[in-house]
Amino acid sequence: MTNNDNSVRIISGKYKSRKITFPSRPQIRPTGNRIRESLFNWLQLEISNSRCLDLFAGSGALGIEALSRGAATATFIESDREAAFYLEKNLLRLGTTSGSVIMADAINFLKRSKDIDPFNIVFLDPPFKGSLLVDCVDLLESHYMISDHGNIYIETEAEFSQGILPINWQLQHKRQTGRISYYLFKKLDK
Repeated sequence: MTNNDNSVRIISGKYKSRKITFPSRPQIRPTGNRIRESLFNWLQLEISNSRCLDLFAGSGALGIEALSRGAATATFIESDREAAFYLEKNLLRLGTTSGSVIMADAINFLKRSKDIDPFNIVFLDPPFKGSLLVDCVDLLESHYMISDHGNIYIETEAEFSQGILPINWQLQHKRQTGRISYYLFKKLDK
C-alpha cells in the first residue's frame, strides 16, 4: 500500500484497536470515532448475528466495526476500484470471511438486488450532495431489502426532511456533531 494511505481504528469487539486503511480520496470520509461509538451503543442489542449492508462503504469502517462486534455478515458496496481493493485487503488482514465486497454503484446494486434476503442493519452514508439518499431509500423499501424491525443508519451533512422516508421507518435516535447529523431508524411492520 502506498504512503498516501489513510487509516482508522476499530473501536471495540474482536478487532478492537486494529487499523484499517483506505486510499486518499476526497469522497472517502470515514465516520468519526465518536459517531461510531454512539451508533454502536444504539445498536448493541441488535448487532449480534445480524446481516449488514454497508452502502457507499468507502473505508468500510461501519461494516467492519459491525463484524468486530458480532454481526454475522457484512456486504460492502463500493464503486471506487481502489477503495474496494483496500476493503478486500483489510478483510483479509483481519482474517474474516464474513465480509464480502461488491464493486458496484450503490444505486445499480439496489436496482438489480430484488430477490435477496433482507438485511437487519443498513448503513446509508452517501455523498452529501445530490439525491442519492432519496433514491436509495426508495429502492431499499420497494425491493424489500430491510427486514421487519431492521435498523437503518443515515448520516447526512445537515438536517434532512424525514418526509422523504417511508412512514414505517420510525426514528429511534438522532444526534448532530458539527456539520454532520446522524440518525437511527427502525423499520416497523406496515
